[in-house]
Amino acid sequence: MKYSARLILFISLAFMLGGCASPRPPTYYLLEPAFVAGDPDGDGQPCMVIGLRPVRIPSYIDRPQIMVRTGRNELAISESNLWAEPLDENIARVISRNLETLTCAEVVNILPAGRSGPADYTLRIQVAAFEGGPGGEAVLEAGWTLSKGESRRTITSQRSRFTKPVPGDDYTSLVSAYSELVARLSGEIARAIADLPPTLPRN
Repeated sequence: MKYSARLILFISLAFMLGGCASPRPPTYYLLEPAFVAGDPDGDGQPCMVIGLRPVRIPSYIDRPQIMVRTGRNELAISESNLWAEPLDENIARVISRNLETLTCAEVVNILPAGRSGPADYTLRIQVAAFEGGPGGEAVLEAGWTLSKGESRRTITSQRSRFTKPVPGDDYTSLVSAYSELVARLSGEIARAIADLPPTLPRN
């Protein structure tokens, strides 16, 4: 009887400790630029300034938790795998870095209410899909436009879609795949920038 009482007490304590155990601390992730910084050749032409408007993303992925697709019409969030900064800002920062490496251009962020400096062209990006899952396939779909100066006179408008198999069953592999997709989008935009008319020298 004494042994049974001690056993019951032990089991009760185990349940209490298990219920009070600290959850696993979250892991934070960042998209990273894919290209090594260099000194792009401007072919003697002055480098242009590209004004980047805030990147727009779907509301369902505009959250700290990484969203994963679990089925055709099903999504799930991971409470233990989080973005280290707002996803729209992370995408914008990485695209800026990639473009400055791939082109003779300075990319400046333009706030919705104004601009942070003179821009020869304005880049607008609207992400339509940015999803996948460990061991599955990562997808990036976005529409983007380049317009002259701060106007909405469109020079080029395109819609891009990229996919990549995620090689591992972990979130590090998923985020690495996302970084590669953002790099491919950056490369497509960089080719369009390279075709833009050269700018006049600044005083």
